[in-house]
Amino acid sequence: MKFIRTAIAAAILGATALGAQAAVVNSADVGGFSTFQDTITGRVWLDMDNFFDAAATNGTTGAAMIAAAQNAGFTFALRSDVEQLLGSLPLGAGQWSSYASIMGYGIPRQLIWGMYDDSNGNPYGYAWAWSTNSEWDFQNNATDINVIQNGGSPGSVDMGIWAYQTGSINAVAEPGSLALIGLAMAGLGALRRRKQQAG
Repeated sequence: MKFIRTAIAAAILGATALGAQAAVVNSADVGGFSTFQDTITGRVWLDMDNFFDAAATNGTTGAAMIAAAQNAGFTFALRSDVEQLLGSLPLGAGQWSSYASIMGYGIPRQLIWGMYDDSNGNPYGYAWAWSTNSEWDFQNNATDINVIQNGGSPGSVDMGIWAYQTGSINAVAEPGSLALIGLAMAGLGALRRRKQQAG
């Protein structure tokens, strides 16, 4: 009996810890774009690699990227929106790779980055993290050419865009979380059967 209670408590605590860690999870495509979901706010965000190499291949500008996101029902994020998201995604201890696999990034640059609305009359700012970063970085008042081409270098045209929508798209649950929740449910069932047999 004590073992069952301990197992249930451990499973519930483990599932809670995993849920707290997994602030971003994969979610369904929206309007032809791949997305991820912030499980804390419920917002669905565009993957960072939706616009990978867009400027190099078809001359896409920052304004065109924003328009494409808005046409698909997304809101071009303010810096405060991005800070709220990234504040729940601490870097370090290999976390960058786990975020990149969900949020998307420009291979082979080992970089997650995207534009946001800097609210200063110029719609372009950007937030990013290299695979070696220990924290997220921000820059306001960037020019279109700097944002899209990182100073005009054609080899660096892999900008994403920070854009979100608030919807009911269901996130894809992590297998580890499901397993722990299943263990907890099984333990509760076993505990109930013992009580029924004792009664």
